[in-house]
This record gives sequence, C-alpha cells and structure tokens, in this order.
Amino acid sequence: MRAATVAAGVLACAAAAMAAAALSGDGGGEQRAAAPAPTPAPQPAAARDGKAVWVANGCGSCHTFAAAGASGQLGPDLAATLAGMPASYIRESIVAPSETVAAGYGAGMMPEDYAARIPPAELRRLVEFIRSEVRD
Repeated sequence: MRAATVAAGVLACAAAAMAAAALSGDGGGEQRAAAPAPTPAPQPAAARDGKAVWVANGCGSCHTFAAAGASGQLGPDLAATLAGMPASYIRESIVAPSETVAAGYGAGMMPEDYAARIPPAELRRLVEFIRSEVRD
C-alpha cells in the first residue's frame, strides 16, 4: 500500500513539472515573447460591405472568386467571366441570371430571386465589390 502512495506522489510531481515546463515556453528557463499575428491590410468600406453581402447570400458555395476566398464549383469563376464587364452587367447577372448566362453554364442554375432577397443598397455594395475585384 505504501509503494502505491509513493508512486502516486511521484506521478503527481512529474505532472506538475511537465506543466511548469510547458508554461515556461522552451523549457530552458528563458521565456520568449510570442510573435504578433500579422495584421491584414485594411479593405475599403465598399469592398468590406460587399464581401459581407457575398457571404450572407452564400455566393461562394457556388462560385469561385479569389477576392472572397471562395472556390465553389457549380457556377463560373467570377473573376474570369466578369472581367471587364460594367457594373450594370454584373447586376443583371445577379438579379436576372437566366438573361445573362455565362458560356458553358445553363439557364436556371442560379436562383432567380436575388432581386427580392437582396435589398437595393446591399445589391449595390455586392456589385461594387465584385466589380472592384474583376477589373482588367
């Protein structure tokens, strides 16, 4: 019984020593300051707001768009299909997608109700965001 008590004490001491070493950093007695996390470059307000509209409407679940960190495979890569297109074309592609179908994609794949789902001000920010990232 006494041997079991001594063994339990030794294990408890070993656990305490390992916890202390883990908390001290490198275990050599020196503590290193943690490197600061890199700060991302600030985005213009329109891009930030437009990206929020993008995320809120799940656009990235279907479309690839590097500017939004999206890699959806159902719809076209927006940077490729919308490059050089005016804002009016981008807006039309969102609110009436069967009218402006990208080459290689069929009509009816994209929901037709984004004009009703996305308030006009948010739609404008979404279009501005997309347009700002696909310019030639």
